[in-house]
Amino acid sequence: MQKVSFTKRMMRSKAIPLLIVLIVLVLVTMLISSGVLEGAPLSDILTEGFLAKGNLINIFFGLVIRCILMCGISLVLIGGNIDLSVSGQAALGAMIFALICRDLPGLPWGFSLIIVLLLGAVFGLINTFLVGKLNFPPFIATIGMASVYRGLCNVITQGNNIQLSRASLIETAQIKLFDRFPVTFVLALVFIVVYSFILSKTTLGRSIFMVGGNRQAARLSGLNTNRIRMFLFINSGMLAVLGGFLWSSQVRLASPTAIIASDPGISVISASILGGVSFGGGAGSLGGPLVALLLLNVFDNMLMVLGVQPYWNVFARGLLLVVALIIDYVNEERRRKALLVAASGN
Repeated sequence: MQKVSFTKRMMRSKAIPLLIVLIVLVLVTMLISSGVLEGAPLSDILTEGFLAKGNLINIFFGLVIRCILMCGISLVLIGGNIDLSVSGQAALGAMIFALICRDLPGLPWGFSLIIVLLLGAVFGLINTFLVGKLNFPPFIATIGMASVYRGLCNVITQGNNIQLSRASLIETAQIKLFDRFPVTFVLALVFIVVYSFILSKTTLGRSIFMVGGNRQAARLSGLNTNRIRMFLFINSGMLAVLGGFLWSSQVRLASPTAIIASDPGISVISASILGGVSFGGGAGSLGGPLVALLLLNVFDNMLMVLGVQPYWNVFARGLLLVVALIIDYVNEERRRKALLVAASGN
């Protein structure tokens, strides 16, 4: 079998064109938002507008929960499923963590986090039961549970925010490397590296690809497809509540509506598909989705710093999701036709 060089593999990757678009978008946003085109000093590019310290920190803070969710959602998609309940799980996990910290002030916040992570595992088991035992389509099962979690967030708090008062947690979450990079964002990047290694270098990763590519063939080859699906949903649930915990520690409160309103799960699904993860399963990585996620967040921020009305962000996210699905459909059709040609021997 002919080996493909690293350069050719990189050029075929969807991360490359996305990275080019990201660089162009950043440069354009820097020029316009800094005021250089209107006569401001050239040095303002590095201190004003997009590259202003406060703006960069806001971008990185916003990426934390999305990067964590991406590690779970991308694996679920590659495994041939979908989880639309992660935003609700993140919000409910954050609310319960804040409630435990408020009502049990003597309990270290680390134990509270462990309780919430176990709750995330329960969320995953519920999705596994609905999809695996009751044979609900993953789309229907998870979107239904998303509504349940969103409702519970308001029921248990009467729609009120809960302030986080654990000083050690808040101080840790506010640490910034080089006065620009929040430590929570660095932690999120570590998770992406670890999960990339799992996908590309471990038996579990290969099994996820096999199950997503052809569940029946994977079952016949001896893989326990139900167990892999359970792992994917439990992993997604635990990462969702971890993302909610990190978000609440950054903003110093838990809100029953803030995470749900921004719906980071949809942004992550869009980024995953744009970055090369197949909506039908069996293909993808985390590198492309990470670049796509950066691109989407920079685009949102560009609209903000340029003073564009925020409802255009919602329109743009929806449009990008539709475009991503169309691209994925076209790629799947090409892959299917190529397999048919190969099978026919032509």
